[in-house]
Amino acid sequence: MFEEIKDWWENTTEREQRLTIISAVVVFIAVVYFLLWQPLANNLAISQQKLNSAQQTLQWVEVNSNKIIAAGLIDTQTRRPQNLSQLINSTAKRNQINIARIQSRNGTVDLSINQIEFNQFIEWITVLQNQHNVQIANVDVSQDKVQGMIKVSRLSLSY
Repeated sequence: MFEEIKDWWENTTEREQRLTIISAVVVFIAVVYFLLWQPLANNLAISQQKLNSAQQTLQWVEVNSNKIIAAGLIDTQTRRPQNLSQLINSTAKRNQINIARIQSRNGTVDLSINQIEFNQFIEWITVLQNQHNVQIANVDVSQDKVQGMIKVSRLSLSY
C-alpha cells in the first residue's frame, strides 16, 4: 500500500503535490481545531461561568449571613448540646408520643414507637431536626392496622 502511494506521488505534477500538501495541512488544522481546541475552549468558558456563579452565591451568602447575625437572629455562641436521650424524651412528652423502647449507644439513640399518627411523627421529627440539629441515621416504619397510624420499629437518631 505504501508503494502505491509512493507511485501515485511520483506520477503527480509539482502543482498537484503542493495542492495535496496544503490540503493535508488544512485538514490537519481543522481536525486539531474541531476535535481539541474548540471543546477545550467551550469547557473552559463553561467552567468560568460556573466559577463566577459560585463566587456570586458566596458573596450573597456572606452579605446576608452578616445581616442575620447583626439582626440577632442567629445565636453566635456555641451551646453544648443537650443529652440526646433527654432531648428525645422531653420532646416526645411535649408532643404526647409514647416511646416503647429507647436505647442509647455511642452517641446514637435507637428507639421504637408502637403506634403513632403519621403526621404527628413527621412534625416531631421535623422539630428535632430543625430546632435541635438531630439527624436521622436509620428508620424502619410500617403501616399500622389503623388507617393513618404507623409503627416505628427502629429509629436511630444522632447529633
